[in-house]
Amino acid sequence: MNALQFLLHPYDMETFLQRHWVTEAIVISGQGQRRFSHLFSWNILNDLLNFHPMQYPDLRLAMDEKVLEEADNDRLAEWCQQGATLILNQIHRHVPAIAGFAAELRQILGFRTQVNAYSSYPHHQGFSCHYDTHEVFILQIEGSKQWRVFQETFASPLPEQKSAGLTPPPDPPYLKCTLYPGDVLYIPRGHWHDAITDESPSLHLTLGIHVKTGIDLLEWLVDDLRQQVEWRKSLPARCEVGSMQPHWSTLAQTLADRLADPTLGDRYQSYLDSLAQPVKKYDFPRQAGFDQFPHGVDTSFQCVQFQPSQVIELPEQAGFRILAAGKEVLLRGVTATLVQHLFQPQPFTGRDVLHWLPDYDWEMDVMPLLSRLITEGILFVEAGIRDG
Repeated sequence: MNALQFLLHPYDMETFLQRHWVTEAIVISGQGQRRFSHLFSWNILNDLLNFHPMQYPDLRLAMDEKVLEEADNDRLAEWCQQGATLILNQIHRHVPAIAGFAAELRQILGFRTQVNAYSSYPHHQGFSCHYDTHEVFILQIEGSKQWRVFQETFASPLPEQKSAGLTPPPDPPYLKCTLYPGDVLYIPRGHWHDAITDESPSLHLTLGIHVKTGIDLLEWLVDDLRQQVEWRKSLPARCEVGSMQPHWSTLAQTLADRLADPTLGDRYQSYLDSLAQPVKKYDFPRQAGFDQFPHGVDTSFQCVQFQPSQVIELPEQAGFRILAAGKEVLLRGVTATLVQHLFQPQPFTGRDVLHWLPDYDWEMDVMPLLSRLITEGILFVEAGIRDG
């Protein structure tokens, strides 16, 4: 079960993508199972506050429908006692379990992810009715919270087209629900919503999916067109009678050709994948070349980024050129089977690699290959021995 299937369980992933994704809110019951307790908890929240101090704006307070000033963060306990909502932005940068979960979702959906945490208290509302400019999943961790979701009044808002200053819809909400631990609420961007904590303190994660639009695609194309001399030429002066139309026609045709390129979608997706940052960057002392095979051939490894953003097969079966975790890696003389398994989310052992490369010697061939991938930060050594 991948991360998106786990998030939506027991709701069918394909049905969700067809009926609800970017279209309609849905609440999915966790059926009483605390499915997200491994990601976050009150204890993890307290550890972050006590031992990993965060500063404004990554740590904020909201009360009575407004965000409090930066200086108020020095009195967290006092404000929370009065009912303020505590917000920790980008906690995927601080909690390893959330980092891995968000990274896998990014790989599946193809868009940047961000996770914020919210703790709130009974009968208080941190924010007024608003909409977000990204897709939102609410993961209820502790307590309960009442939510209302309204139809959009401004379709598919871009990041700068926020709801501040706009009027919420006058119609009643099309979805009302109370979330309990293990429940999920999905809210499409542009759909107005508000929430109020129920009878007990609430703790939830907000998973934001920052989708891309046609505007983003055009902005990417602009950088590509900068390399074309026709697009760098000066536009005709106003006094050059009749010269604008031919120039415009040339530009329009080159743009149409670019948009008609059947590889455009794949190239843009490869570009987006190249922007992804690895969940982990360091693994000492192994990354410095020491203790890389603590269990010999049974040592377990895992790729830091689940899928390479680009795989190019070298001519004459010489190997592969791979872009992964923002790095280019050359794997010469290896099989497609190895490449296919190497960048999967599941861990593997050296014995697995020998199975994928049956004609290779462990000490002469496989160990140097894995060692190079470890020192380059592509593979990480797992602590224990994986049962096989």
